[in-house]
Amino acid sequence: MLEIACGTGYWTKVIAETANSVLATDISPEMIEIARERLSGIQNVKFLMTDAYSLDGVPEGFTAAFAIWWWSHIPKSCLPGFLSVLHSKLQSGAFVLFVDQIPSAYEAKGRHKNEAGDFVEERTLPDRKKYEIVKNFPTEKEAFDLLKDSAKDIVYREYLEEHAWNLNYTII
Repeated sequence: MLEIACGTGYWTKVIAETANSVLATDISPEMIEIARERLSGIQNVKFLMTDAYSLDGVPEGFTAAFAIWWWSHIPKSCLPGFLSVLHSKLQSGAFVLFVDQIPSAYEAKGRHKNEAGDFVEERTLPDRKKYEIVKNFPTEKEAFDLLKDSAKDIVYREYLEEHAWNLNYTII
């Protein structure tokens, strides 16, 4: 199983309980280190620091991939390229799962559309530095349109009580 943007490894640990093996990727060396510590002693997980948009160093042939809380941070203009790179690392018939938030998940500060058509919002770190991050919320139609040529069995569901959506599909 290939994990994109593993962050601190919270979901990596959950998936590792049932997966034969997991390659958890993230661009941040700090996140990889935290995830390594969280999963120390778990033998079926390996980590790789790489950019999700290139997946350099990730071998081909995975039978499944997932990313949780990642899709919403991808600029809309980068989604086709990201999905193409991700799909190039997967076998035909591979299962893919994305999970992310719906807009009602929390109250965002300063959410607005930028010139590229992406929603951005302000985040404040513990050191009080403020940043704007991309935070898009795809519709079912947008997801289907992006995947129609590369996937089948596409399922998009919103879980209002969990303030989340799931998108899963199979690679053609």
